[in-house]
Amino acid sequence: MAPPLAAADARAADGSGPRAVTEGAPDPSPGQRALDEARATGHRVEVVQERSETEQVFANPSGTFTAEQTAQPQRVRQADGSWQPVDAGLVRRQDGSVGPRSAVVDMSFSGGGTDQPLIRMAKGDTSLALRWPGKLPEPRLNGTTAEYSEVMPGVDLKVDATVTGYSYALVVKTAEAAKNPELRRIELATDTKGLSLTTDSSGLHALDGKGAKVFSGPPARMWDSSGRPAPAAPGAAPATTPAPGDKVATMAMSVQKGAVTVVPDQALLTGPGTRYPVYIDPPTDDMTQVEWLYVSSSSPDTSFLKDERQGRGVGYCSYAQTGEGLAVCSRDSYVDRMYFKFSTSGWKGRKIRKATFSAEETFSFSCTPTWVDLALVDEKKIGKDTTWNNKPVDGDLMVDRKVAYGRGDQCPSARVEFYDNPAEKNENLTPTVVKKAATGEPIAFSLTASDEKDPYSWKRFRGSDAKLSIEYNTPPAKPTDERTSNPATGCERGSGRPWIRTGTPTMLVKGTDDDHQNLKATFRVWNALPEKPMVFEGTDGYHAQGDFRSTIAQGKLQHGQAYKWHAGTTDGIDDSTEWSDYCEFGVDTEAPATKPAVTSRDFPAEQEGKKAGQPGSFTFSANGVRDSAYGNDIAYYEWAIGDDEPANRAVPSRTGGDATVDITPTTFGPNVLYARSVDRAGNRGPLTTYVFKAVRPCPDELTDGCSAATYHLDQVASGTSPDSSGKNRSLGVTGATSVAGRKAASRPDDKALRFNGTSDYAKATSPVDTRQAFTVSAWVRPTGVDHNGTVLSQSGEHVFGPALYYSTTFQRWVFGRMAADKAASTTDDLKRAMAVSERPARLNEWTHLTGTYDPQARKIQLYVNGVMEGEASFDAVIDARQGLELGRSRWNDQWDNFFAGDVDDVRVHAGRLSDRDIAYLATP
Repeated sequence: MAPPLAAADARAADGSGPRAVTEGAPDPSPGQRALDEARATGHRVEVVQERSETEQVFANPSGTFTAEQTAQPQRVRQADGSWQPVDAGLVRRQDGSVGPRSAVVDMSFSGGGTDQPLIRMAKGDTSLALRWPGKLPEPRLNGTTAEYSEVMPGVDLKVDATVTGYSYALVVKTAEAAKNPELRRIELATDTKGLSLTTDSSGLHALDGKGAKVFSGPPARMWDSSGRPAPAAPGAAPATTPAPGDKVATMAMSVQKGAVTVVPDQALLTGPGTRYPVYIDPPTDDMTQVEWLYVSSSSPDTSFLKDERQGRGVGYCSYAQTGEGLAVCSRDSYVDRMYFKFSTSGWKGRKIRKATFSAEETFSFSCTPTWVDLALVDEKKIGKDTTWNNKPVDGDLMVDRKVAYGRGDQCPSARVEFYDNPAEKNENLTPTVVKKAATGEPIAFSLTASDEKDPYSWKRFRGSDAKLSIEYNTPPAKPTDERTSNPATGCERGSGRPWIRTGTPTMLVKGTDDDHQNLKATFRVWNALPEKPMVFEGTDGYHAQGDFRSTIAQGKLQHGQAYKWHAGTTDGIDDSTEWSDYCEFGVDTEAPATKPAVTSRDFPAEQEGKKAGQPGSFTFSANGVRDSAYGNDIAYYEWAIGDDEPANRAVPSRTGGDATVDITPTTFGPNVLYARSVDRAGNRGPLTTYVFKAVRPCPDELTDGCSAATYHLDQVASGTSPDSSGKNRSLGVTGATSVAGRKAASRPDDKALRFNGTSDYAKATSPVDTRQAFTVSAWVRPTGVDHNGTVLSQSGEHVFGPALYYSTTFQRWVFGRMAADKAASTTDDLKRAMAVSERPARLNEWTHLTGTYDPQARKIQLYVNGVMEGEASFDAVIDARQGLELGRSRWNDQWDNFFAGDVDDVRVHAGRLSDRDIAYLATP
């Protein structure tokens, strides 16, 4: 039979072989939990999450890890995430096909007939199927072999499963069978998905859309049985590779659309010296990153890839006289060698302390120990086409061992470990593995007898579970993402260094470790001047990878000085590969002591200037600020109209200079401009107020077009009432109905909205900034006052800002305003403008209500029927931008205080109307 066909580059698809640990493990990580258990028990503990088909990782009591990579997959991951040992034994499946119990590739063989392909393999979204040109008998299963008898007269077809793929061979049993014309050209139909087939000098390959090899095989071969002592017994498994003395030939191979064709060598197939059976091996083979194979001088053009069934070994297979008599390996003496290739790509970055190669010695010519060499070879020359004739030259000797195991009870089989002996300076397996792992290159070895002319050197080693192991620790990576908090800054040096306004900043870095061990970070701080001593050292950890921080202790930093810092991490065994980059900052803990000066020709202080809505030029000055270390260090000025937490910036062209910006007031009447100076460290100086008056933008502010929003409520179409101001803030009406308005007696088309007191409301976008001057008014006709009822409000995130409403508690109309927009508010946050004594609402009568806000005086006032009835002062105001509401208000994230009654002629003005204007609006 031929060597198996299997998935190319298995590690890339399924994670077998060494692999880097992914980031983002939970706290504590699986690796850290395994280390903790190993230290507690004194025994190594597997990090199960890192298990793959060919690799296991163990945590050691010493705090290091051991990664063991096998030359062939040992286990298969199941759909539920569990692992099952590999088992190539064939079983019949429910769909009638045949397949291995547990293999690393999706593989099935025909159960007989014509419906199923002879062989099918799949990997991810790709698949390859080969079809026999005719009806197949039901196969006889024998372990890993499916035998299809007499597929041609005198010819059997035998397919063998491995844990990574399959092999198959036609067994031509007699010379008469060899004359069959169907054996002159053998064509197998192919079905592919996502693959294309091609051939070259190295064999047949199935390529994916990117040209990568998914399945692969070497050149097609055939051989007879000239080197075998007797014909194989009926039903016996065929020879998977030529034996010493067999005649071997390479067959021509080609790929056509939908088929693969091989042409057997007729001289070998039917020649007079041919000994039967003859084995015709179509071009199929395994291709993985981790390889092992034999080569033999007895079959110098044959590669024995992952073949343990033909008695191949290491050393000189001959005969010799022993104490037990004549011992014979072979009368036709020959030499065998083994080769192994392992991937190190997942070991890059690991600090390897010890490397070990090990393999089970299953047979020895005698119990007299002989030397076995492990040597470095060129990994590029190890593959499925490696033979005795093209084998690589042995390079540097890694390790040698004098051993003899596997000769019955006298010297039972045992695993032989090859690792550096410190006493032998020429042994350098560990340094060589370290060098290869540093670049992620594969590494390859030969396993040979030191004396290949000594019959006693003959041994057999099991290649399928040979291992390359490393004891390692991965040093933490260089810390990254350097920054500070309180205040938040990045990492800069030199002239770009940030300024901080605290003597106790917190330094932060991100620490990572590929082994996911707990880390400790050390932070060090120096004065930035040359040859200055370290002023602080702090630590954080041990804890899981992620952010590490350290706060500089009080008194370590001085105002007016610059400092630099960096951080390093350790996992308790190794320090991080590098310290983090140096970061610098300057310390400025002095806030500006004086208020800024504000001037404007367009809007003079305490005087009328331009109209509201027109831009004006404002200039901010440092006003004599002098920092004790930095002098005038003002970086910018913060300003806002109506907001005592200003956030707008006016930036001077140079530090400490004046800054001029254009500001457009949106409300007429008094406006309050708040401003403060801010230095380079973000220290804020005291707040100043600059009061100016913007002229009304309209000759008659009471006209609809001069308001921020006006709703006469005479029209409601499709749930919408228009905004007569022309500002396009239409009112969406829910539930409320149109009724006769206040002037319906003289103007029948005059309408109002009636609210039911339980669920009706109307809503529009917020027309004014409630931190600045504004006026709201409405005509109302209550129909019930059994609960609080809101006529008009402008909502914040959690509560209303301003609201006109009737209070059943106080039995009077109220213009209220919340001082804070927060959840779980109480009435302690509510300021009320209302009459000093009870004035119950007049049911079913029209009443005019007006509420105003003066930002200069920080005062709200309530007017009832044009007469001021109450006022209230404020220390803080909120910006209520979540919408204008009629008929309800927001309270602690809920809608409440639904109004029962009629509402007409609602007006909102961006400015405070005069008492005369308010009285005019209240005229019946």
